[in-house]
Amino acid sequence: MRPLRFTFAALLVLTAGTLVQPSAVFDPGKPKELKANADGPRAVDLDWKRVRGSEGYYVYRDGNRVGSAENSDYRDEGLQPATTYVYRVSAFDDDGDEGDRSDAAQVTTDPLPGPSVPADLEASAVGPYRIDLTWSPSDSEVGVAFYRVLRDGEEISTTGDTSYGDSNLEPETEYRYRVSAVDALGNESDPSDAASATTEMEPGPPPPRNLSAGAESSTQINLAWSPPGASAHPVQGYNVYRDGEAIGFVVSTAFADAGRSPATTYRYTASSVDTRGVEGELSDEVSATTDAPTDVIPPSAPTGLRLAGG
Repeated sequence: MRPLRFTFAALLVLTAGTLVQPSAVFDPGKPKELKANADGPRAVDLDWKRVRGSEGYYVYRDGNRVGSAENSDYRDEGLQPATTYVYRVSAFDDDGDEGDRSDAAQVTTDPLPGPSVPADLEASAVGPYRIDLTWSPSDSEVGVAFYRVLRDGEEISTTGDTSYGDSNLEPETEYRYRVSAVDALGNESDPSDAASATTEMEPGPPPPRNLSAGAESSTQINLAWSPPGASAHPVQGYNVYRDGEAIGFVVSTAFADAGRSPATTYRYTASSVDTRGVEGELSDEVSATTDAPTDVIPPSAPTGLRLAGG
């Protein structure tokens, strides 16, 4: 049974000494201590002090009734992320009669979480000047707008793909990479785990051009060639190979291979060596055959010569 509330008029004697009987009026007063707490980006939890004699409560969001509750708590769902809402509640009796609304409680829902951290980052050197990166796509409720690529802690590019080629690097140098994801709202994930790669050694110089070989005698073959084309590092000399074996290093563009066997064919190649000491690829192979041996010993004088018919 709800308590009776006596009005001031009930205490007055109106006519003929008749006392007006008190009447029952639902007037619970407004709910107190309303609290509103965001629970993620799309829900708010409300609670307040229970009102004695109430059948339930109406919940108002931004001035509009959005629900009711039997107990002194309510969960409001389906909200917008990062949005501020103002709540009030009121108590009502079993006839639906409503009391005053509570003081306002303001709350802002949480922003949407940023995209997940990119995973499986791999870095692979492709030659002396380039490293290729690949990673697994990030998850995002609103979609990933792009990925931010970091080299040695500094941003170097953004890309909408899950791969990136980092070029114009230094040879024989280690680089360390991380990748983060940025969603359509501008929220950015934490950087990925790091991945490192070392660029390859810069290639050696091009091979000598126009290698030729010719017999000088029955025991010597002379070689000659032209310097190679442009090279990243200057050429300091040439290695000469006979039948696949190294036989000498020269700084000129000619070589005399002496002490060979007569009437024998030999195969030759040559390579360039730059100022770093790095050897380039071998030239095309050429061959030459030493001359046949020459008889330089005169025959002995004839003996037993007789004059016929004497």
